[in-house]
Amino acid sequence: MSTLTPGTAVHWTDPSGAQQGPTPANEIVGRIERGELSPETPLWWPEAPGWTPANQAPGLAEHLQSVAPPTQAAPGGGHAIDALMAGLSDQELDDEFLALIDRSWDMYKETEKAATIDETIVGGIITALVDSGFVLIDIGTGLPPGLATAPPAGAPAAPAAGSPVGAAPSGAEAGPQHSLRFEVPTTGARVTVELQHLTPGLAASKVLNHRANLVVGYGERLGNAGQIGQALRSEVASAFVATPEPGTVSFDADISSGYVYARIELFLEPDLYVDDKLAVDHDLLRRHIAALVHTMRTFVHTRFGS
Repeated sequence: MSTLTPGTAVHWTDPSGAQQGPTPANEIVGRIERGELSPETPLWWPEAPGWTPANQAPGLAEHLQSVAPPTQAAPGGGHAIDALMAGLSDQELDDEFLALIDRSWDMYKETEKAATIDETIVGGIITALVDSGFVLIDIGTGLPPGLATAPPAGAPAAPAAGSPVGAAPSGAEAGPQHSLRFEVPTTGARVTVELQHLTPGLAASKVLNHRANLVVGYGERLGNAGQIGQALRSEVASAFVATPEPGTVSFDADISSGYVYARIELFLEPDLYVDDKLAVDHDLLRRHIAALVHTMRTFVHTRFGS
């Protein structure tokens, strides 16, 4: 076997087994000394009997006797990964990982609640009324009052834009307005519900807590709805007052359908009815809706007769 000189061109195989070269022998020696290649890297040159480990090749062996094989890198990243995890046990790393996942889920649930709590309450209201025998005859979701289109036919008019009851707190952008209309099949009595989440963003709900604007109306068909509507307009019904206060009861008449409504607008605390897992307290929600419908029905009967 001929002795290799520094300039002898050799072929060699890299750690993946792919053949490389030809490369000058002295360059292979330099790469081995820098730890880039193993001293046992297979070499071949025209006078060689076959592939020969570099540390056994004539002319190179004496240069490579003191070169130790490179330290085997740890699976998945080597020395840098080991340094990153220094001083931490596998159990500690696993615990930290699980804690991060748990907190991430908590934050996800907070974000999901902020985005969907109004829809969850709408579902609870539908459940409360439908289970009681009402029929849902109209449902819609639109822009906040002042930007939305007209309410469904037969529903009372929305309060004027700029109302402090229907407006989002300063610095918060209100969510869409949900409008529902129910009817009792046997009597034709109707209940209308309008709900708007005033703090739909996570930041707003954290600072201000969840707030919503709720308008509940009760209506009955009266034969003289047209006359009542004219009388209400002449009285400048509270629904058209620029700044109604929470708890103000207003009256309205829909001449096309013959219905006369009593309506009340107030703030709502969605957190009273929906927990962090988006589970609804149906009993409490039904009690509160029932109290509002009962009182509005009393106003209609007192003002206009049954």
